Amino acid sequence: MANEFYNVYGPTLDKDFCEQAMYSSKYIALILVHHEREIVPAHWHSGLEINYVVEGSGTVTVDERVEPLFPGKLCISSPYAVHSFVTENRNGKPPLILSVSYDGERVKQVYEFAERFLLSPDAPSATDEDRKQMAELCAEMLDATNRLGPETPMHINALLYEMLYMTYRRFVVGPRKQPITRNGRNVIQPIIGYLESHHTEYITADDLAQHFGYSREHFCRLFKDGTGISFKEYLTGLRLEDAYQQLMYQNVRSLSSIARDAGFPSVRSFSHAFQRRYGDSPLHYRSSHLE
Repeated sequence: MANEFYNVYGPTLDKDFCEQAMYSSKYIALILVHHEREIVPAHWHSGLEINYVVEGSGTVTVDERVEPLFPGKLCISSPYAVHSFVTENRNGKPPLILSVSYDGERVKQVYEFAERFLLSPDAPSATDEDRKQMAELCAEMLDATNRLGPETPMHINALLYEMLYMTYRRFVVGPRKQPITRNGRNVIQPIIGYLESHHTEYITADDLAQHFGYSREHFCRLFKDGTGISFKEYLTGLRLEDAYQQLMYQNVRSLSSIARDAGFPSVRSFSHAFQRRYGDSPLHYRSSHLE
């Protein structure tokens, strides 16, 4: 019988890049085990997400903050945070990464303040012992996904609630900034969705401001207030994600082709942005990671 937790999962995203219709009535969260090289595109949802790396490498991007993946790495994405990740082999071993995405609506039924907080494994209140305990829960969850019996759903749900409780007890950084709304709708997510669809094209802050009905100055201020970074930084981050995929997952291509297809105006701008994020030149990074 196929193991549902090991299925390769392609997220269904709406026009604002919110992940849709992914939860089973059986569990309070979507549980996935990533076991091959994979690219999970940028998305968000109203519930938190926990990832734990047993084997493999790669990168995780949360609100444009990029961190490396390595065995023992614990990641927690806050509700509504835009996040993506790339999984790679490590020392010849395929990835083994647990991903737990909570259903925000069902979480609110047991904790009404769940969406109000920023979460991180490096929260001031968290200790090494807390992180060790969460890692042990994740390891137990992985073990449970391989023990498919009549009691498995009960065991998994017990772990899900224990992980949820521990996250909000030990890994809260502080209050989450409330989203900017207009007529009751989040104004930043549609902009992010538009950028996800059009970032490989020539696009400027003036273009987006006009498209969404703002002056350039108001748009730039709105975007920075809503995301914490500038429009240019965010756009560069999206283009880097595209370029990374081409560099690492497609047949060997010239840097000029990669830069052009990802939306960079020149090879120089691509190489400079890549060096700043990954600490290495594109070609050297590729050769050292594909050995």
